[in-house]
Amino acid sequence: MIGMKVIYKQIRGPIFTWLILWIGFFNIVQATEMTLTSGVKGIWIHPNEREDTSFTWRAQWIWLDEGTSSDVMLARRFFELTERPEKALLRISASSKYQLYINGEYICSGPARCAPHHQSYDILNISDLLREGENLIAVRVHHQHRKFSYHHQGRAGLLAQLDMIFKNDQISLYSDANWKAQLDPSWDSNAPSINRFQQVVSDRVDMRKYLAGWSDLSYDDSDWNHARPLIRNVGWPAPQPNANPQTLTPPWTSLVPRDIPYLMETKLQAANLIQTMKFTISVVQQLDEGLKMDPIKMDHYRDQILIENFSKYLGSSDAWVIPNSDKEGIMFLLFDFGVVVNGTPLLKIKGQPGTKIDILCAPFEIDQHFTHQVVDSDFRDRIILSGRLDQWEATYFKPTRFMGILIHQAAKPVHLYFAGVRKLEYPFEETGMIKSNDVPWVKQYMEASAKTIKVCTTDGYTDNYRERRQYAQTGYYAAMGNYWLFGDCALQRRYLIQVAQEQEANGIMPAYAPAASDDYMIILDSNCLWIRSLYNYFLYSGDEITVRELLPAAKKLIELLHSYTNQFGMIDDPPYAYWMDHALNDRRGTNFTLNGHYLGALEDFTQVLNWIGDKTSETYQQRADLLRWSLREKLWDDEKELFADALIDGNRSNMFSEHANAMALAMHVASPRQAEKIASQLLKEDEHNYIKRGSGVVMVTPAMSYFLHKGLCEAGYTDESLRLFRLRFDKMLESETNDTLWEEWWLDGTGRTGILQKGRSRCDAQTESAFPPALFAEYLLGIEPIAPGMKEILISRRMTELRQIEGKVPTPFGKLTVNWDLNMKKGGELELYVPNGVLVKLNLISFNFSDGFSIIVDGNQFKVNLEDAPIIQLSAGTHRVKF
Repeated sequence: MIGMKVIYKQIRGPIFTWLILWIGFFNIVQATEMTLTSGVKGIWIHPNEREDTSFTWRAQWIWLDEGTSSDVMLARRFFELTERPEKALLRISASSKYQLYINGEYICSGPARCAPHHQSYDILNISDLLREGENLIAVRVHHQHRKFSYHHQGRAGLLAQLDMIFKNDQISLYSDANWKAQLDPSWDSNAPSINRFQQVVSDRVDMRKYLAGWSDLSYDDSDWNHARPLIRNVGWPAPQPNANPQTLTPPWTSLVPRDIPYLMETKLQAANLIQTMKFTISVVQQLDEGLKMDPIKMDHYRDQILIENFSKYLGSSDAWVIPNSDKEGIMFLLFDFGVVVNGTPLLKIKGQPGTKIDILCAPFEIDQHFTHQVVDSDFRDRIILSGRLDQWEATYFKPTRFMGILIHQAAKPVHLYFAGVRKLEYPFEETGMIKSNDVPWVKQYMEASAKTIKVCTTDGYTDNYRERRQYAQTGYYAAMGNYWLFGDCALQRRYLIQVAQEQEANGIMPAYAPAASDDYMIILDSNCLWIRSLYNYFLYSGDEITVRELLPAAKKLIELLHSYTNQFGMIDDPPYAYWMDHALNDRRGTNFTLNGHYLGALEDFTQVLNWIGDKTSETYQQRADLLRWSLREKLWDDEKELFADALIDGNRSNMFSEHANAMALAMHVASPRQAEKIASQLLKEDEHNYIKRGSGVVMVTPAMSYFLHKGLCEAGYTDESLRLFRLRFDKMLESETNDTLWEEWWLDGTGRTGILQKGRSRCDAQTESAFPPALFAEYLLGIEPIAPGMKEILISRRMTELRQIEGKVPTPFGKLTVNWDLNMKKGGELELYVPNGVLVKLNLISFNFSDGFSIIVDGNQFKVNLEDAPIIQLSAGTHRVKF
């Protein structure tokens, strides 16, 4: 057996180190590979897959020399190979973000956002990039310091280990003191945070100090210092054999292989120049002084000479020459990508040394005005040109449809070779769709839901415009679109796990996750929706492994919620706040809407226990039964003929909301008589300001609209519900919008206080609003999964005005297709394709048959006896049902 020789050396360095390691065979990782770029494959782990059990971490966390202070480290590891490896796996992580280069070529960034107590690492198959002879791994790492959301107030660090197979040998190269490390002198560590909820920052880079070519093989790093290993004696990594114990170096107490797909990274050029103009220097002084810059009127004026030069530049290797500005002038260029993309701005540019360039990003325009300042966020990077050809990429992504470039007082022309973004996109596969030839708006809202989820998703469901937090309820609402459009379960699983990882000893969970922060925030309805999300995840994925792992956390939480209940089983004066999207609502005492969420959690938890054969489910069903009765009996107001918002010391509140009454319908709290009274008021066309109706009833926000429309459909008012839905949501899809579903009813204000605050830009994409696919699937297509993994699906005929509706539904076994062709007088047809592994149960009662009527299934006639056989079962294959 002949081992392979690997030569490690530092280019032009004083010391040459030769090392030969032979460890033997190692198993291939049992996981999923996906193609990234340049032949690199990213490996990630499904619930039923695993990391290579023989793998051992030998790498050390490394950072800059003790006396060097910077938020950005540049790290290099040069090595020589006498032949190419058969397989080469690079495992890599960083606190907080890495950008990886192999032999001078950019590969990807990572890791997936995580809490450091469960540090995520990536596994990359880079076999096709390594070559015989000289090779280089180069990594740029930015550290987000301070303790907030995804990050501990702990050490910066890089961890990397390359394992290579040569025939029967394995050779490892890993991060240690042999790596070279250097701070990035161009980086300003006072770069401001993008928003108040995160430590991600907008770039402040002086390209005059940039180490050009640092990631290339030919770069001379002989004057760089050796990296400093960060040693610890608790948790991971374990101390080396016979090493003296060292003090704790947090974080990184547990390393977790990536459990979601990698983001797809694509360069996207800014090709649509929609406006050019010049500012006086006084306008932009606001930026230098940290003041809010006035929104820019989008009049779409374009300088003709600039436009001609721009047209020649597009699609060529030539530069776009931007004339020098007047002494007091500042050039402003505004581009439109046409859709919102999450991406890191990119520039390839050359100009006079010291020229300031601001890159401003915005996801949407408000009243024909551009602003890079959304509530709580400021998307402005700044670079200073070196005089050379500068290539710059922002460290963190911005949600960008409009990108503005400000060129400050350029005494000489600026040459722009490329302007655009590196688009970061979760690899959703849009496999589901519902549409109708009768009503095109059904498909339009399916597409809007898909766009909304994509805009709100990178490596977690977040509000990528502002808070970038993964809220504990977001996965519940995102699932309303995700499961029906994409059938993706990895994001749902990760969200559930990350919230549970933050659970406190008493069982409570954070408002968002990861939540490694003193700003913990508890939102009780989010906790209820986490339990409901666990049910949905089991239903749509069938992943019993993960559900059983999370069950103890769910039980602890459900018992904590029970401890807040009174003798009637209702949560009463709980010690934590609750959300309801901050809408006006009486939150004193026993709140109806919160208890509606709790009722849903109890019943969903009961069903999960039933599915796994846990007999304690009876306890939770009894609690649900008591709670439903109590809400119905205690909070109904006969005079108002609505459910009150709350019960305070035995007295009903005088406040009434769509929230409470929608929940009463959706959760079957209301009796048939009560449901009729509620529906008549909810469907009444009265005056309103999107905060309160003329009757004084508080209106739901877009997020809570799911329960409003589900409730009305459950009460038998499907067509009326959808007309109301369109009256409220259609403005979100008007021609000048992004065709996404908004956070609030306005883009330029907030009604959460009951007073519309103009001038506050909000968010035009939020997963809480992306619920239409679930609504359409259940109440138009008539589809209801009833067993884990969608192994059994109940299909019912829905009595609506639609005569034709069809859909493709993702399942773990493939697509289920459903096509209804209805004629209200003559009956109709149902065509189905059922994938292997799925059993469809046709609900005959829903067809409104009388005993003795017939139904034809695949050419066979069945006489309908509703008492004996209300269900027809259809297994895999194509089926045609006539009735």
